[in-house]
Amino acid sequence: MGQLYLWINLLAIFFPLLLSFNKLGHFYKRWTILFKSIATMWIFVVTWDIWFAYIGVWGFNSRYLIGLNIFHLPLEEWLFFLCIPYSFMFLYDQLVILKTPNYFKNIENSLDYVFIFIASLFLVFGFPNIYTTFVSILVILFTSLIKILKPKNKGIFYISYSLILVPFVLVNGILTGSLIDKPIVWYNNSENLGVRFITIPIEDFLYYFLMFEICYISYEHIKKTTRISSL
Repeated sequence: MGQLYLWINLLAIFFPLLLSFNKLGHFYKRWTILFKSIATMWIFVVTWDIWFAYIGVWGFNSRYLIGLNIFHLPLEEWLFFLCIPYSFMFLYDQLVILKTPNYFKNIENSLDYVFIFIASLFLVFGFPNIYTTFVSILVILFTSLIKILKPKNKGIFYISYSLILVPFVLVNGILTGSLIDKPIVWYNNSENLGVRFITIPIEDFLYYFLMFEICYISYEHIKKTTRISSL
């Protein structure tokens, strides 16, 4: 059990990493762009993850960890912020490469406003709870940035987010205590709305959206300004 969080990370990235070398997508050719976009997300997300762990907004059950901590975060949490964004950016990239039909084309602009509205509701009802407030404000800001920058393949981004909700519920469910005796990641409910989907704080749905959103915006912006080899 002391390696459970590590195994969750490794299983999350296993197939996306393996398929990064397939002849169709060649995702590995865009690793430089990918890791720059993930690094951008780290600036806006990991920094306050460290702070939140330090002040007790959430924490980690040592029972499921190998015991190595860096800046108040276990090694597994650092890997989480690499493995999970790698996996959903792989999905997004491959849907773009495969020229997946944009089924959300007619509603993609409306979806921007939907997420801004949802985040605004979270902010109104969750202020001044730290977790709810931070994630809501950042979702509002970055979704507004999407409106300004108009990155390519926005509908595919929303399709990708819809698709990752199933593995998200599975992974985050285990992290928050589903199927195991105690949660791997515990939350101070006085700093969130205290509403859960199964065992998952509902803010986590915005949290994953924010991670994916920042990576997506950065990825498309860097692709636009960087010459890469033809696919």
